[in-house]
Amino acid sequence: MTQTTYTLMAVHAHPDDESSSTGGLLRLVAEQGHTTIVVTCTKGALGEVKIPGLRLNPRQDPADQQRLALIRQEELAQATAILGVTQVYQLGYHDSGMAGWDSNQHRQAFVQAHSEDVTGQLAALIRRHRPEVVVTYDANGGYGHPDHIMAHRATMASIAVAAVAECFPEGGAPWQVRKVYEIVWPRSAIRRAIQVMHMLEFFGLPTPLRASHFDPETFGCPDALITTRIDVRSVLWAKWAALGVHRSQMGRMERFVWFFQLVSRWLWPYETFRCVQSVRPIQPPESDIFAGL
Repeated sequence: MTQTTYTLMAVHAHPDDESSSTGGLLRLVAEQGHTTIVVTCTKGALGEVKIPGLRLNPRQDPADQQRLALIRQEELAQATAILGVTQVYQLGYHDSGMAGWDSNQHRQAFVQAHSEDVTGQLAALIRRHRPEVVVTYDANGGYGHPDHIMAHRATMASIAVAAVAECFPEGGAPWQVRKVYEIVWPRSAIRRAIQVMHMLEFFGLPTPLRASHFDPETFGCPDALITTRIDVRSVLWAKWAALGVHRSQMGRMERFVWFFQLVSRWLWPYETFRCVQSVRPIQPPESDIFAGL
């Protein structure tokens, strides 16, 4: 009997998001023989540089932004290869930076992009690859990051117009995405993660707990609202390997990868999602994003 295969498209804001948020899902469905498409909206050139000995100041120096963008492009290529991703697209927008940064107002920032332009690019990719399932962030971008919020808005708009023949006729034949998922983190898992971060701080490792933008009240989704839990324990090795090649963002975390690998089967055994659109009623709790297709 021939196995039915599907196409999954994941729309992310920056290089490394594909690994941290959906690395397990991407590797798992790739191993099952499905097609996986990753779209990365920005170059991620305002990320904090954490490679020892590499002195870059992308927030102040445009030349350093270009250097970091190239580094992150290479890291993305390596990470997606580990995850078995079929096709990667980079839209090439400029990183907007964290909420409240002056860079949010830059004319070239992703959050300042014309919504029709972004929507048109994504709709064309949807029509080209005809994914049954699309995954992106929730309306808050997970934790309020402007680029994540923009990616959510553009993705939802593109899914709608991709199904309408009169919209963007130059983008190909219309296509109706059958299921749409938002990436969400259970509040219960956030509480466990905070406990682990307190342990890491005891050993002198900086964690997001002390970052000015970190507010635990803005993180996480009530567990009852989560529709879909994907067991990724069998592919956690690939998820951590993919995260590891994003060296410009991992920094000192590399020294503690062994620790995360040790606890991840307890702390992050699942990648969790909320189904927000489906052509057929879903039957939660789901353990397969292709369920019902």
